[in-house]
Amino acid sequence: MRLPESLSRLFYNAIPSHLVGEILTKRWADNLVPFLLLAAVIAIFGTAINGFFAPASLLDTTRQLGEFLIVVIGLTIVMLGGGIDLSVGSIYALSVFMSVVGIYLWELPTSLAFVLAITTGRAFLTTLVTLIMGRSLYDILIIAWGKELQMSPVLNDQFDYIGIGSLAGLPVSILIAGAFALLAHVLLSRSRLGWHISAVGGSRRSAYNAGIPVRRTVFLTYVISGLSAGIAGFLFAARLSGAGPGTGAGLELAALTAAVVGGNSLGGGRGSIAKGLMGAIAVLTMTNGLIRLGYGTGSNQLVLGFMLAFAVVLDIRWAKNRHKVLAEVYVAPVHHRMSGEESALPNGGGAYALNDRLSEATPIALGEVEGPEDVILDEDGNLYAGTRHGEIVRWFAPDYRRSEVFAHIGGFP
Repeated sequence: MRLPESLSRLFYNAIPSHLVGEILTKRWADNLVPFLLLAAVIAIFGTAINGFFAPASLLDTTRQLGEFLIVVIGLTIVMLGGGIDLSVGSIYALSVFMSVVGIYLWELPTSLAFVLAITTGRAFLTTLVTLIMGRSLYDILIIAWGKELQMSPVLNDQFDYIGIGSLAGLPVSILIAGAFALLAHVLLSRSRLGWHISAVGGSRRSAYNAGIPVRRTVFLTYVISGLSAGIAGFLFAARLSGAGPGTGAGLELAALTAAVVGGNSLGGGRGSIAKGLMGAIAVLTMTNGLIRLGYGTGSNQLVLGFMLAFAVVLDIRWAKNRHKVLAEVYVAPVHHRMSGEESALPNGGGAYALNDRLSEATPIALGEVEGPEDVILDEDGNLYAGTRHGEIVRWFAPDYRRSEVFAHIGGFP
């Protein structure tokens, strides 16, 4: 036996390859790569930066995570529907602006400022056009109103509490994000709209042929993304009590990277809120870590670009070659020891022994029905079977001699 064959045999006999294959066939196996990436990012920056995970630092990072996670969830829903929302940064910035204007200039109650923020998010539903126009509009507004916002004497304790307050030791923003993530998970996994979104993202033509309103479903994903950006912008405004020229700049790239790095497919139809959460934590940890190490915005954008490129290549390669990997590792019978021969004689025992236990069974309706496909029993012991004439016949227990046509459906049931 040649050395490579000997090594292969040793490998397959020592490692249960079918277990590896079983793991790779599970849906949660797609979460292994983003989870390992998340663990690596946390370990690297936690080791490289002293006090990176100190309580005060974690509290501030968690507040940022709450805002960022909501944006990532909205973008994840759009991606599951087969689209990409490039306007989240502009919508986010406009929602921040409307929140601080409503609080500090118009002196609105906090609840009305929140409605104003999410209404702003809902009003912008296109992607590239909104990215350009929304950012331009924000730049114009912040220049025109920025000085008045900075000089505003208005104080709003409720608004400040939402931004910097805590409840049970957790920032209000992360509690809101957690509730939003739970609601989004239930929407995607337990509602008709969520199933429609996944179906449309998997194949729009097949979804259309199945009767799913494709256009309305895609439209609703962008509405949800806009609302998400509006909520996140409101939380950001409450935390910083203001807005600046760079607010929301590059957010679309960071959110898209987080969604894809977490394992959500750019092609649509594959993904989850949990993947978006892992990606959001990884990207936010990496971004804050690079800033604390002294690297600027350009370095952050470069690393995000590399992460996005790696995640896209991995997603495409894995989706394309997954069946090949499974074929290689799932089972290799040539490397397993064969069992002993079993006798094929009728009286030899074993799996091939003659089995005539049904020979004395009493047939039911023999010669009375044609083409019975299958049988089923109800709770009273009555027997049902379909026929080739398109009927379902019921035989009454206990002797099954009396029968009736239970239903006529016009074809093989």
